[in-house]
Amino acid sequence: MEVSLLIVNWNTRDWLRQCLGSIRETAGGIPHEVIVVDNASEDGSAEMVREEYPDVRLHASSENEGFAKGINRAYAISSGRYVLVMNPDITLLEGTIEGLIRFADAHPDAGMISPKLLNPDRTLQQKYYGRIPTLLTLFFLYTPLGIYLDSRMFGNRIRKRERYEIYGDFQEPLCFADGGAAFCCTLIPRRLIEQNGFMDERFPVFFNDGDFGFRVFRSGYKAYIIPEAQACHYGGASIEQLDQIKYNKEYIYGMRAFYRKHRSWLYCRTVDSLLSLNLLYDLSKEGRSVLRGEKRFRDLLSLVRRFRELLSYCPPSAARPKQGRTRKDLFAFFA
Repeated sequence: MEVSLLIVNWNTRDWLRQCLGSIRETAGGIPHEVIVVDNASEDGSAEMVREEYPDVRLHASSENEGFAKGINRAYAISSGRYVLVMNPDITLLEGTIEGLIRFADAHPDAGMISPKLLNPDRTLQQKYYGRIPTLLTLFFLYTPLGIYLDSRMFGNRIRKRERYEIYGDFQEPLCFADGGAAFCCTLIPRRLIEQNGFMDERFPVFFNDGDFGFRVFRSGYKAYIIPEAQACHYGGASIEQLDQIKYNKEYIYGMRAFYRKHRSWLYCRTVDSLLSLNLLYDLSKEGRSVLRGEKRFRDLLSLVRRFRELLSYCPPSAARPKQGRTRKDLFAFFA
C-alpha cells in the first residue's frame, strides 16, 4: 500500500461526501486506502459513508473521542508507506497525492509535507500556516497589548512572520524546522511515525499537530509546504460547531498543555502571566462601565471567575501532561 488517507469526522457529512468524492476522482492508479473515523456524528455521516463509499474503511465511534484519538485509531488499522492526515473539509485537486509522494520520495529529511492550501475561490489560504508558538507568538498574536503594539509600531510584521504571511503566494517549496501547516492536509512517512509516535491524546483538539511537529523537528526532520501540490480547504467545519466559550477553553487548554509538556516551569508561569493581560484588559473595560453605572461590580467578579475556569479546564477525555521540565531548569526558559 502506497498511502493511507486518514480522516476524522464529526457532524460534517456534506463536507465529508465532497472530500471522499475528490479522493475518488484524483487518486488515480495510486495504491491507497481511505479510513474514516466518525466521532459519534448525529447528521448521518456514518450512514452516508456506508451507502455511498462502501470501499472506505469506516470506524464509527459511540462517542466523540476527539481528533487525536480518532487519528490514532485510523492509523492503527492502516498499512500505507505514507499516511495522509486530512480534514473532511478538504477537497483534493488533480495531482495532489502524486505531488506529495513524489516530493517526499525525493526529500528524505521531509517529516511533514503539506500542499499549498487554497480558499474556495482558489486564492491562497494562509490562516493555517504558522510557527510552533513561542512567548513572542503568544504576546503579539493573543494579547490586546501585543496586537496593538504590532499594529501601531511594526505594521503587523510580527503577526505576518509568525503566520508565514511574509512569503505571500509562494512558488517554491517552503522549508521549516519551527512550524508548517496545520494537520488539515499533511503527508507523513510511516517510518517517522514508528520512530516518534503519533498523536498525543492528551491534546484531543488543539496543539496535537504542534506537539507532533515539535517531536519531529527534534529528531532532525523538517516540514515542507509545496506549491506543486494544492488542496482546497474550506476551514473550520468541525471547530465552528463549538461555541466561543468551549472553543476558548479547548484552545487555551491545548496551548498550556503544550508548554507544560515541552517547556520549563518558569516558561509556563510566564505564559499564564501573558494570558492574564487579557483579563486585565477586560477588567479595565468593564470597570469603566461600572463607574458609569452601566454595569454592576459583580460583573467584574464574573470575569475573574470565568478566567479561573478557563485556566482550570481539562477535557474529560484527556489527562493533563505533567510538567516536562522542573522549576530548577531555568535555562530552558528561552529554549
